[in-house]
Amino acid sequence: MDTDEERRTWWTAASEDAALAWVAARSATPERHLGPVHAVGRTGAGALVIELLRPAGPSIAVALDRIGTPSVGVAVTLTSPLVDLAVDAVRGAVLLGPARSDDVVVDDSGAVVLCDRPTDAAPLGDGSSVESGLAEGISALLLAVRIVWERVDPQEPCRPGIDAAIVAARSGDPDALVALREAVRDAGAPRPVRWDPPAGLFSFEEAVSPAPGPESTGSAVDAVIGRVRDVVERGVPVGGRWVPVRQVGVGVVVAVGVVVSAVMVLGR
Repeated sequence: MDTDEERRTWWTAASEDAALAWVAARSATPERHLGPVHAVGRTGAGALVIELLRPAGPSIAVALDRIGTPSVGVAVTLTSPLVDLAVDAVRGAVLLGPARSDDVVVDDSGAVVLCDRPTDAAPLGDGSSVESGLAEGISALLLAVRIVWERVDPQEPCRPGIDAAIVAARSGDPDALVALREAVRDAGAPRPVRWDPPAGLFSFEEAVSPAPGPESTGSAVDAVIGRVRDVVERGVPVGGRWVPVRQVGVGVVVAVGVVVSAVMVLGR
């Protein structure tokens, strides 16, 4: 993943009041799981400009592709902060702007971050204030929650209750959102979010030895030396994997000890 933060700049539409209210609320209550405001200013023409920081990391859908099928604990880790934000927003403790589904990202520490944008704002340089795929902040959060839990094994006992709670919470009812939060918390203990690096990022290919010609067929001694070197460097091939020689030696010693003990016991 990238390690640098990506800056996103937005400018307000016809009315600045909603955007300024969003900036004031976001600056007054910094939240770990919300994209922060980096700077506020005006262009030469007097238009309000708000610069936001979008943490490095993939969108939640891309992160799930890398994770694979998330466990219940990982799903709890990813969705619990999002549901908490939705509950705070419906109670008025947090002011959320519109966002798309891919505006929920997973940063390098494995934390989810909602990168919403100021209300009534559009990208700087865009003549229109309308963007496709935008949803109200709470709706974007619930969509991300649904995306995560849809990837969890359907056989998990908590799935039916979680799915029903998500559907009920889409109405925006505060009690339904609180019920969803309790359902997520009761599903299981949170677990760290980890994923394997993209395929090919750390792949290594073994060097192919040239085929021996008539003039260099080698000898049995060379073959034995090569085999011994291979065993010392890589280990002993067991079941498709290489086991270090030390572990093999320990296993042999333990096995011999067990056999000797058994013989001594049976010989009494």
